[in-house]
Amino acid sequence: MVESLVRDRHGVDSAYAWRLAVVSVLCIVLGGGSIYLPVVGLKEIAAEFGDRRSVPSLAYMLGFTAMGFGGVMMGWLADRTSPRVPLLIAGVSIFAGGWIATSGGELALYLGYVLPLGFLGNSATFTPAMNNIQGWFDRRRSLAVSLISVGPALSGSLWPQVYAWLLPEVGWRQSLVIYGAISGSLMVLFALYIRPSPLVRRGHKAREDHSALPMPSAALMTLLSAAGFCCCTAMAVPFVHMVAFCGDLGFAAARGSEAVSLILLTAVASTFAFGRLADYISPITVSLLCSLIQVVALVGFLGVQGLLGLYTVSVIHGIPYIAIVQGYALILRQLYGPTLAGWRLGVVMLFAMAGMAVGGWLGGVIFDATLSYRAAFQAALAFNLLNVMLLGALYFTKRHRIFAMR
Repeated sequence: MVESLVRDRHGVDSAYAWRLAVVSVLCIVLGGGSIYLPVVGLKEIAAEFGDRRSVPSLAYMLGFTAMGFGGVMMGWLADRTSPRVPLLIAGVSIFAGGWIATSGGELALYLGYVLPLGFLGNSATFTPAMNNIQGWFDRRRSLAVSLISVGPALSGSLWPQVYAWLLPEVGWRQSLVIYGAISGSLMVLFALYIRPSPLVRRGHKAREDHSALPMPSAALMTLLSAAGFCCCTAMAVPFVHMVAFCGDLGFAAARGSEAVSLILLTAVASTFAFGRLADYISPITVSLLCSLIQVVALVGFLGVQGLLGLYTVSVIHGIPYIAIVQGYALILRQLYGPTLAGWRLGVVMLFAMAGMAVGGWLGGVIFDATLSYRAAFQAALAFNLLNVMLLGALYFTKRHRIFAMR
């Protein structure tokens, strides 16, 4: 009877499952902090490297790319050990990464963002948590997935404000050291609370269901990966360069930090709303809608001049910011079934993170070449239109298959 009580207290849909979801979100918030320093401190970092904005943009790109590759590895490691193990590795790596990235010149900055902060650090939070949490819920799984999905947005809402406060006082190097020491230590403590899902502990492994696939599995994975890359490339250009863009418009850096936080706070609210909407109109339809909303935002960035307009466009940009990425996870689960292989989400997220990386870097390169963000926003719009076409192809292919089966 005691053993049964323990199982109930730490079983599917238990109170512990919800506490685990909250702790997982906290780990995502902590792990994602380093990637926002090049966003808020873009001009300060560039000033140390010949006023080249491509330097912090490249650090951002390398960090996101490494996080994508690391997510696949950490998802694999969590499946074979426990989701606790990647988090312990991440905590130690983030603690060390703050020192490594600030210990020298460009090479140290890039090395710190590639290995300890990206590949071994931030990568251990989102994908393993998303895969693990789905095994802890039956009745409210979509809500739990939405909760995990907003972790990056919460991270982006918190850390830009922290950096905006720290940068004038201690500079970007010391700010990153402080981040690494605090986040790394807390993540190690939180990792001790993490347990694998009951299904994993029982050794349960069901086969994927390919019966609902509207196209061959390889083609579907290629399409979703390409769609993730394109939408996140478009998403990252204004987001990464928001503070610098505000400065070019004549606003203080604090206004740019506020715009970044506004994007992410909007993303938190819209993620839950779109997650619920997906239950009614399908995840594919929701992702396509999000992509169209992002088109509107990018067109807005091309013409914005005033502060009110900037805030308005930031809100629009925030609506699909997390919801469209959450949509890919929901699409995979809808098409492959609730027991889809964890590596599939890792691969799609790899291309999504690569898109965030390329978008941040591309914005800096185009600005350095043109001394304006207009061409960068136009390039982002082109990537987003390609995303609309890819998701539209999936939408109409699935609809055609449904009608053909009737």
